[in-house]
Amino acid sequence: MQTNFENFSKFKILIGTILSVTNNEKARKPAYVLDIDFGNEVGVKKTSAQITNYKLSELEGRQVVAVSNFPSKNIAGVISEVLVLGAISKEGVKLLSLDEKVENGTIVG
Repeated sequence: MQTNFENFSKFKILIGTILSVTNNEKARKPAYVLDIDFGNEVGVKKTSAQITNYKLSELEGRQVVAVSNFPSKNIAGVISEVLVLGAISKEGVKLLSLDEKVENGTIVG
């Protein structure tokens, strides 16, 4: 399937900083609950993410890339508001990262 720029530009992909990480105890597959700060315009959003190949301490304070305009979805009791992006490998998800920190809410395009 091919897409075009018009369709791609509908995705609102932003940079945010993980403020807190806890285990999602109700999830069938191991997952974390993340609170992510996307800056003043978007604010703090919550998500459940299957990124447990990372230690909790590795995630807090880390900047991540996320799609912020999908509809909210209830995942094991957590209203997931964003989709954190990463490469899916044999070792688990490898989060997309930046060379340098940028302002929370920065648009990826």
